[in-house]
Amino acid sequence: MYATPETGDGWITQVISADDTGFTVAARFSISSAFRELAGGREADLVFAARSRLARLGINILPLGTPAFDSDHCDLQLRIIAAIRSYDIGEHLARIVVPGLRVGRLVFCPADNRLDSASVHALIRDNRLQVPAGFSLDGNGYLIIRPQQQIFRFQKPLTTEEVTAIATHADGKDLLNRLQIRETVDHIELLPNDGLVTACSMFLHRHYIVLRNLDESLGFHLQATVLDPVSTRGTNVYLEFINRTEQLIINPSVAASVHEAIRIEPRRRYWHGHSTAHPDASETSDQTGCQALLDIFERLEAMPVHDRYSHRMVAVARDPRGLLRGDNPELLWTQPRGPRDPRGGTDLAASLVAEGLEIDTHSEYGTQILAQLPDGAEATLLLGYFPNLIEHSQICAAGLRKAIRRVVFRRASFEHGPFLSSRDHGRLADYEGLGLEVFWCNEDRGHIVRHVFRGLRGYFTTPDKVDRFSSCLIFAIYGSIKPVSKQALQQIERLLENLRALFGSDIGILTGGGPGAMQQVTDIAHRLGLMVGSSFIETVDQTTNQSAEFYQTFQARSRQARQRWFEIASFHLFLVGGVGTLEEIGLTLTDMKLGVIETGPLVFFDGTGGDFYWEGLRIQLAQMARQERVPSWLIDQILMTTDADAVPRFYKQALRLG
Repeated sequence: MYATPETGDGWITQVISADDTGFTVAARFSISSAFRELAGGREADLVFAARSRLARLGINILPLGTPAFDSDHCDLQLRIIAAIRSYDIGEHLARIVVPGLRVGRLVFCPADNRLDSASVHALIRDNRLQVPAGFSLDGNGYLIIRPQQQIFRFQKPLTTEEVTAIATHADGKDLLNRLQIRETVDHIELLPNDGLVTACSMFLHRHYIVLRNLDESLGFHLQATVLDPVSTRGTNVYLEFINRTEQLIINPSVAASVHEAIRIEPRRRYWHGHSTAHPDASETSDQTGCQALLDIFERLEAMPVHDRYSHRMVAVARDPRGLLRGDNPELLWTQPRGPRDPRGGTDLAASLVAEGLEIDTHSEYGTQILAQLPDGAEATLLLGYFPNLIEHSQICAAGLRKAIRRVVFRRASFEHGPFLSSRDHGRLADYEGLGLEVFWCNEDRGHIVRHVFRGLRGYFTTPDKVDRFSSCLIFAIYGSIKPVSKQALQQIERLLENLRALFGSDIGILTGGGPGAMQQVTDIAHRLGLMVGSSFIETVDQTTNQSAEFYQTFQARSRQARQRWFEIASFHLFLVGGVGTLEEIGLTLTDMKLGVIETGPLVFFDGTGGDFYWEGLRIQLAQMARQERVPSWLIDQILMTTDADAVPRFYKQALRLG
C-alpha cells in the first residue's frame, strides 16, 4: 500500500480579518510523531494543498508564511478568496469561513523523492503510471498536464444552503457532483480575470503528483495541488484554473512534479483491534480465531433458556484477547426476565414500535446491559445475531459514550441466513460513523471478517486483506450463472491478462459471487494473482462461492440496493448473461447518465465465438441515440467486442490516456 506523506485536514481556528476581497484566517493541523520525524526541520518542503471540493467551488486558499510547529500540531495563516468570478461564490463565503471549517492538508514534497523525466517516462511506458494524452515532459523533470476538452459548470447559481452543505457535510462532494455538470468544448477558453474547472484522466498507484504554477501565461492552478496515489484514479481528476492576465488563454495547462509515495507495510491485525503481535499470535489465524470465538458463542448459547428471546444472545467482554487464547474472560450476560408478547424480539415488532403502533412489546433487550458499562470502557460486544432496531439504538448510545469499541456477531439473520437487509446496511454505516469496529464470526466460511468501508460502501474482508482491499483498482464483472465454453474461458483469461498489463497487478474484480461463469472468472482471477470480491444476493438458483476475499450480502428484496455496492468499481465489464445481467446493465447505464457513478468506459464482451451476443443491444442503443433518448457522450463510452486485445486500446482512447 502506498500513501502521500501528509497531515489530516486542518481546520480554521480563528477568522483574523475580512475585507472586500476575502478572509485571512488561522488554521491548525494535527501533527503525528511519524510526520514530525519525516518533515522536522524541512518546513520549506511542506506544501499546503487545499480541499478539492472548495477549489471546485472556485475558492482559492493561499498559505501566508510558513507553518509554526508546536508539540502535536502546527499553525498556519491562510488567505481565502472567491477566485472564479463567474461562480458568484463570494457572497456566500461569510457563511462557511468560520472556525471549524476543514481547509486542506500539509504535504511533505521533498526534492529527493522527486523523479526526473527519464524515470517518469519509464513509468508511463511500462504502464505503472497512467497520465493524460498529450502530456509532455520537460528537461527539468516536470510533467506538463493538458486537460480534456471539457469544462464543468453549475446548472444554476448556488444557494447559501447548497454552498454550506458542499463545504461542510460529509457527503457534500456527492451534492457537488450532482450540481456541477460537464460540458464538452472544442477548446477551453479561460477568460481574463476569471476561472473555470476542467478535468483529466489519471491513474496513480505508487506515486503522488504536485501541481506547480511555473508559467502563469498558460493559467494559474488553484491551491488544490496534490494528487494522491490510489484516490487519483479515473476520468474526473479535477483541475481548477484562473487567468490572472488581461488576455484570453486557450487550453490551459499545468506543470507537475512526480514523487515516490511512501510504502506502507501491511500491519498484523486481529479481530480484537490490536495491531501489534502478542505472544499468542501464532494461535490467532483465521481458522483458530474463528473456532475459539465459536466456542465462546456455543457456551453462552448453551446456558439455560428462560424464554424465546434467548436465541438473541448478548455478552460483553472487557478484554477480547482472552477469547482467542481460550481463557474464560470476564463476561457480562443478560437474559430478559418474565414473559412477553411472542412478537417481541423480531425486527418487524421493533419497527412497529418505532412507528408508534399500540402493541404490547416489551423493550427489555439483552443490549440493555450496555447501560451498566462505564463511559470509555471500550468493551467488545458479542451478539448471536446482527442487531435489530432496538438493539441498534442501544448500541449507538453505548458507542457515543465509548462504552464499546467493537461489535462481533455470529449470524447475519434469523430468517435469511447469511444475508443482510437494507436496514442492516444502514446500521453498519451508523457504526462506521460512530467509530465502532464490526466483525463477523462467519461460521460457514470458517473465518472472522471485518467490515471495512471503501468510500460510501462497506465490505467484509479478513483483517490481513484490509490494506489491499482499500487500495486495489476494482473492475466489476457481470455475467451468467451458466458456465461458459472452454474457448470463451480462454478469451476471458486473455481479457484479464490485458487488464493486468495495462494497470498493473494491484487490481481486483467484483462479481455477483454466483456459480457458472462468475465462478470461472473468479478462478481465473485467483490464478492471475488478482484480488476477488463478491456481492452476494439471496436467490434460490445460486450458491455463493467460498473463495471471495472481500464480500457483502443482500437479502432478495434488496436486489436493486445491492447495485450501489458496485460503485466501488472504477470500470464495468459485461460478459454474456441473462435477465439479471440485463437489469444490471440498465442500472449501470442509468447511474452513469445521472452522475451517480463516475463516467467511464463500459465493455460488453462476447468470447463465445458464435453470433455476436450483444448485437440486439447495440441496435437498441443506436436507435435510442438517434431519437436522443440517451446522451451521445454515454454511447461514446461503450465498446462491444469479441476481441480481448481491443479492450486495453479502447480504455486508453476513452480515458484519453497517454
